[in-house]
Amino acid sequence: MDTKQRIIKAALQLFLQKGYEKASLNEIARETGITKGGIYHYFVSKEQLFQEVLSWITRQMGEWSRSYFQSCDSIKDLLRSLFGSIKTMNDTFTSIVGDKESQSPYSFLEILIYAIRNDNDIRKKMESIYFHTRKNIKNQLLQAQKKGEIRSDIDCEILSFEINALIEGTILLSMLDESVDLETIGERLYQNIWKMISK
Repeated sequence: MDTKQRIIKAALQLFLQKGYEKASLNEIARETGITKGGIYHYFVSKEQLFQEVLSWITRQMGEWSRSYFQSCDSIKDLLRSLFGSIKTMNDTFTSIVGDKESQSPYSFLEILIYAIRNDNDIRKKMESIYFHTRKNIKNQLLQAQKKGEIRSDIDCEILSFEINALIEGTILLSMLDESVDLETIGERLYQNIWKMISK
């Protein structure tokens, strides 16, 4: 692991332990055994460091996503995989962020929300990630319409939004409500969506 990655991983764990606002570059320097000046060699500010943490997590999740969904040949396969992956996606994210997240006072979602509210660049980055996710799903749905796989009267743009919101919302609800079973809910969501859109 190179120095930059060590700083990113140490920063992530401190953000989880102390929150975005209270975690300091001095503490990150102590945790990594690098001087504060050494950290400034790689990152000009804590804000930029957090953006790099976010980029690192996004890249890791992107690699997982490409591997997980590469064998989907139809929109039916894609939707079943998307909804079926909710638990795996959540577990993969937890593994990337670090096993300590569940024992930390702060979740990554809390840190991200705080950062979005206080840093316009981070908010724009997240907007871009979600925009491209929805755009990719919309394009797949439009192709499926052309092939006659789903109903022609479906609004593919709003359906892609619904799919994205359903998946993200299910993961959030599972954090708030222990009765949400991520092992089984994905298949039930998929079946419901497919009944509504298939011919």
